[in-house]
Amino acid sequence: MSTERSQTKGGSFVTDWKNEKEVEAYLNNLETEFGFQCYHEGLHDGCQRLANFYEQIRKDYQAAANVFKSNCENNGFAESCFKLGKYHLVGRGGMEKSPQEAFRLFNKSCDQKLGTGCHNVGLMYQAGMADQDKDFSKAAQYFKKGCDLKNPDSCFRLSTMYLQGMEGIGKDYAKALEYSLKSCELGHMLGCANVGHMYHTGDAGKKNPELADKYKKKAKDMQTEIKKIGKQIRFGE
Repeated sequence: MSTERSQTKGGSFVTDWKNEKEVEAYLNNLETEFGFQCYHEGLHDGCQRLANFYEQIRKDYQAAANVFKSNCENNGFAESCFKLGKYHLVGRGGMEKSPQEAFRLFNKSCDQKLGTGCHNVGLMYQAGMADQDKDFSKAAQYFKKGCDLKNPDSCFRLSTMYLQGMEGIGKDYAKALEYSLKSCELGHMLGCANVGHMYHTGDAGKKNPELADKYKKKAKDMQTEIKKIGKQIRFGE
């Protein structure tokens, strides 16, 4: 019998993953545990775990949305505000489809130092969803906030804005390299590829074949790892 010990805060369970009854009992225990953390212990991250459980395991998006909403509005928990914003963006889980409400919630999570929240605010400004017109300058401001909070996608977006130049954002290869490097250090494959390309072309100041090869290799290694993980997930399915 193949068994595995699975742990949650406050408990542990031994589960035979091929036994449907044991799996269901384990999931019920998880739901009870997360519910206890949220409603009895008053743990805001416990509420987030409960909402994630409803979303990812039970596929009960309305239940998830209700917990995200309560945890955001009553507890001000940044990750719940962010997830609730995503629900409003597409009209999921019984939440009204409202880009304006999504924008407000992403902003709220950003104000609480959640990098993904700042990133999404930047995306909405860049796409013209935060206002009637696209605002690249404001998008860059929020991508910088996200990047400062170690969001690799924000660093990469900011680097491409400086690399290409946009309305209100002049080309600046030094800043493009700075933010490409930062995104690469945070694990962004395309950021590493951009660094390698800039050292290859000399956009980084001077051509540097050694550094170009170093960052191209780093990008290729990341790509290989992503493919490997993808194969493992498909195999697991």
